[in-house]
Formats: sequence, structure tokens, C-alpha cells
Amino acid sequence: MPWVCRSTDEWLGRVRGGETPAVTAAVAQILAEVRQGGDAAVRGWTRRLDRVDRPTSRVAWRDAPALPPALADALALAGERIRAFAAWSRPPAARHGLTEGGLTVRTVWEPLERVAVYVPAGRFPLASSLLMGVIPAQVAGVRDIVVLTPPQADGEPDPVTLAAAAWLGIQEVHAIGGAQAVGAAAFGTESVRPVDALVGPGNAYVTEAKRQVADRIRIDGLNGPSEVVVWGEPPAPAAQVARDLLAQAEHDPASVALVVSRDAAWLDEVGRIASALSPELASQAGVGGVVVETAAEAVRFVNALAPEHLELWGPAAVYAAETTHAGATFIDCPSPMGDYVAGPNHVLPTGGRARRQSVLGVEDFLRRRTETRQVGSSRRLADAAALLAAAEGLERHREALAAFAGARSASRPAAQGVAR
Repeated sequence: MPWVCRSTDEWLGRVRGGETPAVTAAVAQILAEVRQGGDAAVRGWTRRLDRVDRPTSRVAWRDAPALPPALADALALAGERIRAFAAWSRPPAARHGLTEGGLTVRTVWEPLERVAVYVPAGRFPLASSLLMGVIPAQVAGVRDIVVLTPPQADGEPDPVTLAAAAWLGIQEVHAIGGAQAVGAAAFGTESVRPVDALVGPGNAYVTEAKRQVADRIRIDGLNGPSEVVVWGEPPAPAAQVARDLLAQAEHDPASVALVVSRDAAWLDEVGRIASALSPELASQAGVGGVVVETAAEAVRFVNALAPEHLELWGPAAVYAAETTHAGATFIDCPSPMGDYVAGPNHVLPTGGRARRQSVLGVEDFLRRRTETRQVGSSRRLADAAALLAAAEGLERHREALAAFAGARSASRPAAQGVAR
């Protein structure tokens, strides 16, 4: 199709991918074999799919290579910013209770006990995804973190990924990728204890495996090919926008990289620059421009697409409060900053899921429970609860509540206040 298109509906149809029956069936087979065969099945699928035969999946993480000083400093800077943002956004362990009617009620946040972070290593090993998964888990207080990442041709994980894991103090790293890694995390094997949650992006097989085990462990979401929508208006920098589009297209041939504008001439300029910089990436099916007539049409298109990344450049920046359906928004700033050093997480919902799902954060590694404590006379509440139980026909509920109401009206509570 031409670079510039006037049909927003056509793009919406192109971006929404469905399940692939062949992938679904293949993943179901892998998961079933891992569940039954444990380490032997994992080793067999790794040998078959990655052409690597390791006697054990566990990696000697202490042997992580030393990184060049400049790269190590960059890794540390990214980690510091990710940790600072995660700490800032962490929910308090326990909020002050709401006291009324003789009861104090509150929410308590507690960390999960064991989680797995999947770090992809297909076309491009993404050590940055290890930072994005491990650091929020550490800030949440997760005690036990395991990293799963596919082996390279030499049988070992990507060296930068392994070095990042060692730098963060992760002592359990397994050279396992694909659906077999998800199965090992969900069901457990002789070498990998099952986890409470698994996070991290991956290919179509990893994503489908996460979907199939979501009733057994918590997952962060179903992450598909990367997406960016750039809404730009002159005098936004066309060359910068073109480079941002190509950066997203670089992830995967199925990536979506669109630029939206009311100015067709500016869109043409972006397209010319992108094609000159990388004809191959600029000609991918998911890369192009969309002309809109009004700002309201642009807002509707962005919110309907609900992209993983949204960039607003120039005059479009004033619509940040209206373009709410995006995983992460960048205002006069390239989205690749968010991939590494901005601070917020780069594990984001794709495929329109940003309408209902959120960026990976500390709360994904926490569970919340509620606490109700008697601190005074609650006769009025107990009487009301007994009436509701009677209306539902739950006689034993009514009796329990009525007995409690009578007992509490005859004596003061044994202790006042809320225990620490």
C-alpha cells in the first residue's frame, strides 16, 4: 500500500491479529510434554528448536563476563532510573484503615514469593528486558527471582543478559527459551521450581504459552509485535519521527509503526526520510502514514488503536490528556528512551490491549488482601448483615451474625485500635 493512507479503518483491521491454530496446537503439545516429562522434555525441545543440547539448564551465573566499562556504566544508569521509578510507584505495604461503625478495614500489599522473568533472545537479545522485569520485582520485595532466557549458538545465554543478571544479584538463571520455558515455570521440573508469576515479552510461541498457563500462574499480559503511533504536526522534526518509526520497525517484520498527521506534505517528508534511511524497514507492511482531517479524528484513531507506544510531537502534544489509550506516552521525546533509561517499564500491552491493561509495574509482583478488625461496637453493621443474609436465605449466616451482634452489645471489645 502507499506510504500515506487516508483509511484509519484499514489500519485498525491490519493491526488486530488473531490466534494462529498451528501455534496454539504446537504450544499445547510442548506444554503437555513438559508437564509430564520435566527436565527431559525441556532438554528435548531445546535440542529440537534451538539446536543446543545442555546437560542442565542451570547457568553458572558467577561466570558472567565483565562488560566494557562504558557499557557497564550505561547498564547501571538504566538500572538506577528503573529502580527509582519503581520505588516511587510502589503501593504502600498497608494503608491506614478506614474506621466506621466499629470496624477498621484496610488493604495490605504483600510480595509474591517466587517469580520468573523471561528475557527474549531471538533476533535481538534484550538484556534491557531483564532490568525491566527483575528490578520492579526486587522493589516489590519478591524473595525468589529466576531468569529464563534462550541459549545462544554456544549453548550459553547472551553474555550481556547474563552480566546484567549477575549485577542484580540473580542467582538462578536457566538457559531455556520458548514455550518450554513457560511450561517449566508454570508446572515445575526437577531443575526449575514452579513460580507464582511470569513476566516478560517473547515471540508468538511464548505469548501463546503464557495464555495457556494463565489459569495456573499470574502473567503480565500477552505481548505481541512492537507498536508505535506517532502523532506529529509541523514544526515537529520529521527526521526524528522517521527514525523513531524505523526503531520500532526494527524489532520485528510484524511490528506496527504509524505516523498520523493533519499535514499530508509533512507526512510525505517523514516517508521520504524513512525510505532513504532504510528502504527495507520503511517498506514493511506495518509501516506508514495516516492523514486525518481533524484533531478529533486523530484522537479517535489513537484511542481505537490503543498502541503500545504513543509519541506526540509539536502541536499534537496538547492532546496528551485525550489520547489515553496507550501503554506509554512520549511527549516531544523518542520512544526508544523508554526502552532503556527513561525509568518507566518497557513491558507494555500490545494489540489494542492498552484499552484495558497496564504497563508492567511493581504491583504486578504484589498481591493484596484486606483486613477487617473489630475496634468498637458494631451492632448496627451486624444487624444489617443479618438482614441481608436472611434475605438471601442463608440461615446459618444470619444466626452467626445475630449471635455476634448480641455478644458484642453485651461487652466491650477486648482490644482497641489496630495491631501493627
